[in-house]
Amino acid sequence: MTGRPALFDRLQGWWEGRAEGGRPPHRDALSPVEIMPMLPHLLMLDLSGPAPRVLWAGTAVKEALGGNPGDQPLDRTPLGGPEAVAAIARMIAEARLVEARLGDRPALLCPLADDSGAIGAALVGLAPPQT
Repeated sequence: MTGRPALFDRLQGWWEGRAEGGRPPHRDALSPVEIMPMLPHLLMLDLSGPAPRVLWAGTAVKEALGGNPGDQPLDRTPLGGPEAVAAIARMIAEARLVEARLGDRPALLCPLADDSGAIGAALVGLAPPQT
């Protein structure tokens, strides 16, 4: 795909390598050592509550947003908005990767399953700014 950030290809490869039978990997499959090169551009969303909440964000995400969005509802960050809500809903409904825009940035949303098999979290890759 032309213009697709290399980060998305790496993150998709990680996700697909852990998805069994087309089902999203369990949240416990997330190993900081394996995702270390991508970590600055990642954030984790908790989807278990009434609204998506940012659990943590990598350094490049924090820099891009001008602060730490961690422990905040997504809609209270620059990444929230109607397109983010729609993309998250689609990711949950289809239990698959979704490319979307969060705020003004391209993002790859990767669903992660909880103990019941439901989508309880998402690992999100936020595209680095174009230079």
